[in-house]
Amino acid sequence: MHVIITGASSGLGEGMARDFASAGWSLTLVARREPELRALAGAFKAKAFAGDTHVIAADLSDLERCAGVIDEAEAALGPADVLVNNAGIQYVEPTVGITPERGELLMAVNLLSPLRMTWRVLPGMIERRSGTIVNIASMAAVTPTPGMCHYNASKAGLAAASESLRVELKDTGVNVVTVYPGPVTSPMESVARESFTGSWATRNVPTGTPDEMARLVREAIVKGKPRLFYPKVYGVTRYSRVMSQWFTDTFTPPLKGEGKDEDPGQ
Repeated sequence: MHVIITGASSGLGEGMARDFASAGWSLTLVARREPELRALAGAFKAKAFAGDTHVIAADLSDLERCAGVIDEAEAALGPADVLVNNAGIQYVEPTVGITPERGELLMAVNLLSPLRMTWRVLPGMIERRSGTIVNIASMAAVTPTPGMCHYNASKAGLAAASESLRVELKDTGVNVVTVYPGPVTSPMESVARESFTGSWATRNVPTGTPDEMARLVREAIVKGKPRLFYPKVYGVTRYSRVMSQWFTDTFTPPLKGEGKDEDPGQ
């Protein structure tokens, strides 16, 4: 089993890499931070149960690089059985302060690069009648959070593309899993939480862990599930969007100030 994971250097991507390696799957790890990727690959190499690991340092905001990442990964470890589109950037700040250039950078990483990489890997999967594409969307795709305009838009776009592609590909042998994480402990989540003023909502919102989410993503891949909400409690929002949006709009605390970029998963 050859799995390509983008944004694998930290947070959710690193958690998935560790879990998949423990299952003996071969991995291509993609992110900008090559030292972190090589350290992770070195840790896997020391474990007898892990499969092969290949490292690709790439900035996925360079959309012309995306196809080459897939080509290099498949040349190293064979055809991709699973593509996990996980790399992401998040801004938590007033939208008026985000320049068009920064907004477009976020869209390139969060939405356009997953579409490019899916386009590259999909023909082979269809030909083999086997494969899985995992798109890490967000609860922000279902219930947009104030102060995260560009992130909300990018994840909503990815989720919509992912859900429609899954239906389009039925009977081809290729499955698409759309993952909707709520808050999950990670550098990105920490920065987002700190960007809001303290409140009951920020202190008590249900929060998951990368390790548990990684296990559930692997289970979804193996069982061919269509989607995953994590933590599980957030699954109710799929059927009660009006109420969940009212709750989010009403109880999200004010932003502290300008905020800052956070892209540890890219």
